[in-house]
Amino acid sequence: EKERGAATMASTAVMMVGGPTKGTRFRPLSLTLMKPLFPIAGKPLVMHPVLACSKIKDLLQVVLIGFYPKEDMESLDTAFLSRQLGVPVTYVQEEAGGYGSAGGLYRFRDILLEGNP
Repeated sequence: EKERGAATMASTAVMMVGGPTKGTRFRPLSLTLMKPLFPIAGKPLVMHPVLACSKIKDLLQVVLIGFYPKEDMESLDTAFLSRQLGVPVTYVQEEAGGYGSAGGLYRFRDILLEGNP
């Protein structure tokens, strides 16, 4: 329960979903299907942590950052996820040869900071 007079803090959930050049620990499964889209309990793997974001109070958005081409991630129904969470869920593609996790966070900082989380 919130303390009287306590300020609420809005949040943006950020998930790094990797990219097509690795996934070696998930082979041979990742040879034909990207790891984030591999079905676990009838849903793509990445849907589970995204849907778990429903427990985050004052959630503004969920941003997935990865190296997979956007076309390859289209089968992930971000519109469905957005409806389930009541906030935008978007996938943004990192540039090839990026600068690791911090590089993606820096590159997409304007998107991540929307709504002043």
